[in-house]
Amino acid sequence: MSSSSSAPSPSSGKPAAVRLIELDGLRGLAAVVVLIHHALETVPALAEVGARPGTVPTGTFNRILTQSPLHLLWAGHEAVLIFFVLSGVALTYPVARRHAQGRRFDWVDYAPRRFVRLWLPAAASTTFAVIAMLLVPRSKDPALGHWMTVTHPRGLGARQMLMEYLLIPKHAYRNTVLWSLHAEAIFSFVLPLMILGVALCARWRVSWLPVAAALAVPVITASPGSGSYLPVFTVGAVMGWAWGHNPAPVPERPRPWATAQALVCLLLITLAWWPGMESHTAQRLANAVTLAAAAYLVHLVVRAGALRGLLRSRTVQYLGLMSFSLYLVHEPVVVSLRLLTHSISPWWLLILAPLVSAPLTWLFQRYIEAPSHRLARRTGALASARFAQWSERRRSGRPADRSSGA
Repeated sequence: MSSSSSAPSPSSGKPAAVRLIELDGLRGLAAVVVLIHHALETVPALAEVGARPGTVPTGTFNRILTQSPLHLLWAGHEAVLIFFVLSGVALTYPVARRHAQGRRFDWVDYAPRRFVRLWLPAAASTTFAVIAMLLVPRSKDPALGHWMTVTHPRGLGARQMLMEYLLIPKHAYRNTVLWSLHAEAIFSFVLPLMILGVALCARWRVSWLPVAAALAVPVITASPGSGSYLPVFTVGAVMGWAWGHNPAPVPERPRPWATAQALVCLLLITLAWWPGMESHTAQRLANAVTLAAAAYLVHLVVRAGALRGLLRSRTVQYLGLMSFSLYLVHEPVVVSLRLLTHSISPWWLLILAPLVSAPLTWLFQRYIEAPSHRLARRTGALASARFAQWSERRRSGRPADRSSGA
């Protein structure tokens, strides 16, 4: 998502092109959390825990790392929830901004641009994972733990690979993080309908309704990801629509209470992992609290300036720039490193994985992500121009057709 530190002048009454750079920083930190999560998944005792609560690991230190607020450091699933909220904001915000300015959003430009923007990096990521598998064959050694052996099976079937390149399966990717791009693709496809619903709710002053419905999903289904995670995207879409119509969505100065509330949100994001939350009912409520805390954190970051100094810092902004590439590159690196270093403690991957991922992330961002972004813009502009020419020819041809028929 595009972002900027400058706030518009509210005197015009119409939103200017405000870029929300704080959200870029938040995305960068979330990507680092996912990296740490996968590095710790190579520890067999922690691999049994998985991405969702329900299993208590052996060992006092492992339990503390899992069942306390320290879990925030490797809360990979919760970080992906934040990604989805941010995506809802990122895709809805520019549409809302143009609507508030009395301008039409170019959906003909959007469709091919979004397709290229998602598909090319995803395809490159899958190719990278396949190359990593060929260079460092995966193993069934049970000593490596559940995540290394079951989540990353051996074999490269042609049909499965085709489905992966098309982002069709929800799971079972050779680079498992791509399941989230499957959800992103679905949301991107239904975005016009989503925006229509959000806009109508805003007009009728019931914007709370889709948010309440989204929060009810994990309570009813015991999973925050039901419905291809569309409820999570919906919360971000509601915020993006409201902020796009706000002349000054970002305050000039952070609210004095904002960072304290953001820290409470970060604490509550780990609620489902706390001791005493193992029951089925507790998990349903905790999943709803997790989603609400993630969404409110995003709200505080933009509307109240929470954590502004951190999120606007040069280092965190760089992480934001690299976040998508880091997300797509890091897992094959983690898996390959663990296979190559199986004779030493998997805890070393907390150091080795970032060191190896960093240069590969930079290469991927420079030679895959950035060019695909440029190609996406050109593809969208070309499609829009061709559609405009076709529309113009059709309009100019109608009078001639009528006159010739007369």
